[in-house]
Amino acid sequence: MTYIVSGSAGFIGKRLIKTLAEDGNNVIYALVLEFEKEVFESINCKNIIPVICNLEKNDNDFSQIPENIDCFFHFAWLGVDSVSRKNFDIQFRNVNITLNCLKLAKEKKVKKFVTPGSTNEYLYSGTLINKDTIPTPRDSYGSVKVALRYLQKQVCEDEKIDFVYVVITGIYSEYRRDNNIISYTINSLLNNDSPSLTNCEQLWDYVHIDDVVEALICISRKGKSGKLYAIGHGDNWQLKNYIEIIHEIINPDIIIGFGKVPYNSDILPMSCIDLKDLTSDTGFKPKIEFKDGIKRVIDNWNKISCIK
Repeated sequence: MTYIVSGSAGFIGKRLIKTLAEDGNNVIYALVLEFEKEVFESINCKNIIPVICNLEKNDNDFSQIPENIDCFFHFAWLGVDSVSRKNFDIQFRNVNITLNCLKLAKEKKVKKFVTPGSTNEYLYSGTLINKDTIPTPRDSYGSVKVALRYLQKQVCEDEKIDFVYVVITGIYSEYRRDNNIISYTINSLLNNDSPSLTNCEQLWDYVHIDDVVEALICISRKGKSGKLYAIGHGDNWQLKNYIEIIHEIINPDIIIGFGKVPYNSDILPMSCIDLKDLTSDTGFKPKIEFKDGIKRVIDNWNKISCIK
């Protein structure tokens, strides 16, 4: 298959491209800024073709990309950190980026356009995320995501391009450290400190990056046009369950400070997913259990610490 990937130097995009490239029959056109091209040049893989561009501008040269591309993964997005998510000016810049990707998809006669939303759109919906869940955005990031979902769908319908929207729950990986409760807990316990937490009663789902990539590839091949697919592991546990697994792996003798931090709202957020449509349409099933995946993360952190 042939692919275009925007946001290709980002966390998901880079992992996806590397996995796609392992199949020598795939050709991937990676849209990158000038300073990002070294990410893929260092891989030295002939079926990854970096395409230098700035998606905020309208005068990019995409002549090296052929027509009849099988799938366009649009991951490019500005302002994903917690502060920038509240900044409307930053979030609005993603409108032009997305419109330029849609124009490119039309020009290259792309067959399928896949773009991710965010569980941030649904944190207060109070139910599992699936095609029927009503968005409940509470910041500029979530609001722009929701608006662009419907804009992209309409443009793709008009251009006869299959459109698939995906919502990915909490991703964890040994390939990076995040600024979240999982990373905070691991770091605290590895340093023999007691993490201070809320009661962690929120319902949440976590999925390893390798399962995310596998789900995306399944969607590129078998995903149905017009569908929303939620990608996750499907555990949908209280946060406390995940924390206790980490606690048991690292040092069960350290006391976890559940309840030391108050909730910042009377309404607890929820990030849980319904896998049924994804499984039935594409055959995808997550393979990495949280206990096994998070042990890989912990082992890697320990390895890095030993090297230092």
